Formats: sequence, structure tokens, C-alpha cells
Amino acid sequence: MVNNLKASGVSLSIFSLPSEYGIGTIGKSAKEFIDFLSASGFSYWSILSLGPTSIGDSPFQSFSSRALNFYFIDLDDLIDQDLLKKKDLTGIDWGDDPRKVDYGKIYLNRIKVLKIAYSRFKKGKGGYQRGYTSFLRQNRFLDFACFMVLKEINEDKPWNEFPPEYKEYSPEKFKELKHQYHDQIEFYIWTQYIFLKQWEKLKAYAHEKNISLIGSMPMHVSYDSIDVYKHHRNFILDEDYSMEVVAGYPPDVFYDKGQVWGTPLYDFDYLKRNDYRLFKDRLNFCLSLYDIVVLDHFRGYIENYFLPIGAQDGLNGRWEVTEGKEVVDKFVSDKKRVIAEDVDSRSSTMIEVLSDLRIPDMRVLEFGFPREIGNFNKPTNYPYTCVSFTSTHDCMPLKGYIESLNPMEKKEADRELNLCCRHFGIEEPDNNNVEEQVEALLELNLASLSKIAILAMPDILHQGNESRINVPGTMFGNWRYRILAEDLTPALAKHMLALNKRYGRC
Repeated sequence: MVNNLKASGVSLSIFSLPSEYGIGTIGKSAKEFIDFLSASGFSYWSILSLGPTSIGDSPFQSFSSRALNFYFIDLDDLIDQDLLKKKDLTGIDWGDDPRKVDYGKIYLNRIKVLKIAYSRFKKGKGGYQRGYTSFLRQNRFLDFACFMVLKEINEDKPWNEFPPEYKEYSPEKFKELKHQYHDQIEFYIWTQYIFLKQWEKLKAYAHEKNISLIGSMPMHVSYDSIDVYKHHRNFILDEDYSMEVVAGYPPDVFYDKGQVWGTPLYDFDYLKRNDYRLFKDRLNFCLSLYDIVVLDHFRGYIENYFLPIGAQDGLNGRWEVTEGKEVVDKFVSDKKRVIAEDVDSRSSTMIEVLSDLRIPDMRVLEFGFPREIGNFNKPTNYPYTCVSFTSTHDCMPLKGYIESLNPMEKKEADRELNLCCRHFGIEEPDNNNVEEQVEALLELNLASLSKIAILAMPDILHQGNESRINVPGTMFGNWRYRILAEDLTPALAKHMLALNKRYGRC
């Protein structure tokens, strides 16, 4: 879709969009954001995974890697389709802070509202009737729906705490479950149907506006998911299907004690014997949704980091290598439609895999000031093949980052920033003016050689650490950031358009 030599985009998750219903959706506000991107000269919208979130509300911890988050279903569209009435939403408390998602209130109220819409749909109402029967016959989301109902009838317990008759997956048991809880199961399938109907309209609208969508495929999956429950042989588990080792990461720029993700590790020997089918299926699902897919934690396909179950930090793990290049080459058929998220690793093996397979990778501008992870994050060193981000969901926003630097770090960052500005002919900012420095960093990303330059929305808005999306190493209080409709002003769009034109991005 994007034909210019260099392009740009904005990263903002769906949950961060404005909405009067407590969380961003794939409806009107998403289209208005696309309008803003188009008016600003951007060509890409980068979002996180769309999977249904579990405890901790992280898009990287989902009940299914091949299902969609029904929290994002647009309720106004359901009103337009006669599946909801305004009175159905009257008096519902979606949260009192328009800049923060209150997941507790979303959890309590969202499904209740969607079940009202589902009951009307089952009575033949709404404009989405056509095609529903054939969708049901496909059974695409049957396993996910059965799993959600199992959790529902077992008080949301993880699957390893299900009663004995359901503790181990079998097609026969799911067949019985479908018969016994038919309507409840069909409700969850219906949410996927409605999501896809709305997503198809949104994606078509984005393409009309020449906006391509970049999504994310988490490397690991949650233990409490249909992925592990049904496909446990793909993971390193003991004979009781429990974890003795878990995934995590050693100390890095995000967290000095490393991280314990608590997710199961893949059994790469088993995956190989099955031609990496699990990875292929997951990627194909993502490619059906997005134009480009970011392969999160790309290093995990090349080597696994083992931590013992119960580890409190990532300090005492061990790496085990996989067959690296073969793994990626086997499951990534279209190398032009993926991006390797490799901001934490530049081993010779990683460089070889990316180079030989010609997969573009990421740079994070923030890490170049001062040089946190070597010179490759410095904008003067970006290759054309990379995709550069001002910051990511795991980072502090640029403003908060600058404000967090100690005097010695700040002095070095100021020097590096001024040198880079001189290199690209950008006016040097006042080192005592954080606003000017943030603006200069945005320009440096656009001025760099990277084929696609992504600006994080909190950085565009010059917001501080109150807008941070995720703090690695913490489980709660993350993924709540939201913008307001009034943030997307015509003046801001005009300013961004001027910058995109100045640096040949549109």
C-alpha cells in the first residue's frame, strides 16, 4: 500500500482510544484516529495484540493466541444495528478517569452488555445476520469459546484447577460441553463474529485512507490458555502438565533484576517434528488481521531463557539455543510482512538470521540517548531496512525518560542529542527545555534513514510518565493509558504533516 521510499506511523493501542464506555474500541473513535493519521501524513498505525486479556490485563497474556478481545467491540455500532438500546447502557459505571482504563469495571459490565446484544441477535435482529450460520459451521473459535465457558463455570480458575473430568482436554469432552452449554458457548463465538465484522470495516476504512496496520504476535502464550490446555505437547511441562521451568529475561535496560514472565517454554524438538505448525497457525491468524506483524521477543525463536518455577527475578536463568534460522524460516513464509522485535539483543547469531532471511528489525530512539544498548539505537546509525520507534509500550515516554536521567546521564544525552541534530540539520534544542528536546527527538526519528519511523502517541503529545503504558517486572496497574478526543487537534495534525513532508515521509 505504501509506495513512498520512506514512511511514518504512530503507535497507539486500541484500548487507548477515546470512548465513553471506559475502553477504546474498533468503532467510530478508531476511524477518527485513522482520519488524524491521514491528515498528519502518516502511513502506518501500530497497535498491540488484539487477544482477550487475562489476569494483569496484558495483551501479552491471553486466554487464546487466536482469538479477539471482545472488550474492543464497538457498542455504538451495536446500537446502530438495533442490537443495543441507549437505555441498556444508562447508569453503567465504566470508570471515572477518561485517561485510564478501569479493567475491574470493564470486567464486571462488558460481558453483561454484550449478552443483551447477543440475545437480540438470536431473535433475528441486527444487520450482521447474513453469513453467521456459515461462520458457525467453520468452528474457528469453538475451542476458545469452550475454554471460556469452562472458566466461567469454574469461577475463573486456571485450567489446571478444573474438576477431574475437564482437567485434560479431549474432543469428546468438548463435544459434550457444547451440547450441555450450547448457548453460553455460542455467545463467545458470536463475540468473535461481531469483532471480525467490525474489524473488516475498520481495516477497509484504513486502507481507503492509505493507512496500513501493524500488529503484534506475542512470542510466548499464557499457561492459562486454550493454547496450552489443548496443545500441551508443544510446551515443556511435567507429566501432570505443570511447569517446572518458566520463561523470563535476564537484566536489561527495562529492569535491572530481569523479568519473570511465568509463561511456559516451548519444546522446540516437538515443534520441529510438527513442522512448527503452532507458530505457523498463530502467524497466519495475525497476518489475516494486520498488514505487518511484529514478532515480539524475536530472540526467543533463537534461544530460550529458562527460569525455575517460583523464581522471583530473572537473575539466575540459563539460555538454551534452538535451531534459530531454520525455526524462523520454516514458519515465516512472507518475510516482507514481519518485523523482528530485537531491541534487547545484537548477538552474531541474531544478526546472521536477520541478514540471511532479510527480515527488518527494530530500533528504539530512546535507547540512544545516552547509549543504553550500543550505537545501533542512535539515529545516525539506522539502516534503511529497519523500523525505528521513538519509544515502545515498555519504555518511559520520551519526556519522562529525559526527566528521569541523573545529571551525568543528562549531560551525555544532551551532547549526543545536539550532535545528532547537527548531523541532520535540525535546530538544536535548549538543553534546559524538555519540550524542545522531545520535539527534537521526534524530528530525529523522522529524519533518520529508517524505512518506517514510528512515533509513540505519548511522545507526540509530549506526555510524561503518567502516560507510561507498561512497567516491565510489574503485573498490575499497566495497559491503562488512554487519550482524549480533544488531544487530536487540527493544529497537531497540521504540525505533524509539516514534519512528515519536511523529512520525505509522505
